[in-house]
Amino acid sequence: MRKSLGYEIFMTALVLVVIAGVAGALLGFVNSVTYVDESKLLTEKAESFFGGKLDPYSSPEGFMAETTYDHGDVIDVFQSQKGGESYVLIVEGEGAYKGTLRLLVCITNGRIEKIAKYEANETPGLGSKALEESYFKQYCGKVITPDFKGFALVKGETHAPDEVSAVSGASKSSTAVTNAVNAAVKWYQSRIKGVAR
Repeated sequence: MRKSLGYEIFMTALVLVVIAGVAGALLGFVNSVTYVDESKLLTEKAESFFGGKLDPYSSPEGFMAETTYDHGDVIDVFQSQKGGESYVLIVEGEGAYKGTLRLLVCITNGRIEKIAKYEANETPGLGSKALEESYFKQYCGKVITPDFKGFALVKGETHAPDEVSAVSGASKSSTAVTNAVNAAVKWYQSRIKGVAR
């Protein structure tokens, strides 16, 4: 006995609904197993860099209120759970060979304590030299005073306390690093010290 066309359409639709339901359930299961909480990952990376527990920075105005940056940006800010004045900033600098790069910058008691690469795709061997700890040391130890205008990148030797030397052959990467660090400096001056620029 031949089944009607309506019955065949109904059965085909039913099979497709069952397949879609099973596929959806499997995708949901895989997502729950492989899900990565980006904010948790960011916090863990910042805490590893800092060497202690951090909380998201909080103020009535928020961490980005009314601060504009030249060629850089502040992506996120954390503060030490121990109290005191320690901040870890995730900052971005424009001008890198492959667009932008991101750094972790730790500022403690008004001084740049340390810097580390967070995310970058610079050319190995050249641009990557601007992302090494030895290069970052030029910025570290600097006290962020209210009148400090940021770091100036120079080719060759430095002659002033606010100057940093570009890596030879990696001026774009050096520029992006300086832009990122200067964004951290400006954020600290405006949000923590209340300096308007």
